Amino acid sequence: MLLPLSTPSLQTNKHMKILNYCLVIVFFSIAQSLVAQKIGVVDVQKVFDGYQKVKEARERLDKSKQVAMEELEIFRDEMGKIVNELKEMEEKLKNPNIDSSALKEKYQERVQVAKEKQDDMVAYDKRAKATIAQRQRNLLVEHLEDIRAAIKKVATAKKLDLVLNSSETQLGVFYSSDSTDFTEEVIVTLNAEKQ
Repeated sequence: MLLPLSTPSLQTNKHMKILNYCLVIVFFSIAQSLVAQKIGVVDVQKVFDGYQKVKEARERLDKSKQVAMEELEIFRDEMGKIVNELKEMEEKLKNPNIDSSALKEKYQERVQVAKEKQDDMVAYDKRAKATIAQRQRNLLVEHLEDIRAAIKKVATAKKLDLVLNSSETQLGVFYSSDSTDFTEEVIVTLNAEKQ
């Protein structure tokens, strides 16, 4: 009995060879396209820190923090005065020779004022912290578009196909040669455009 020329095992082998050839061709095509790409890196955190508008915004933010701290110090001073008054009243209330009914009423009023002042101070502190936190978040958002535009401008001039963030906080780039890093050029571009 003769076997047919194309058995399933021969056809499978033939298909495997064709598949292997196709995979090799695809692999080399991908490798060739990767070799042809020009890649650059930018330390976006360093750009952010070197951008003059960001420096100015941080200065304004620091001033806001200082004002908030000064306001809280005023609250604390006022609270300290009220606490001292209350301590003096407590001492007078211990004296049996002083009519304490009017003093007790005044004492209760000052305790209420102290509670209100404490609540005001806590509310102000929360509002100030929330406002400052929001301004810090806005700082990044406000200037990120400028940074991206400057990176694009420099990358286009250098005819780069891909730009990666090399900031220490990013885990995507573990090494890049100095020749691929154009962080300083982006900082110069940003600061030159915004003057």
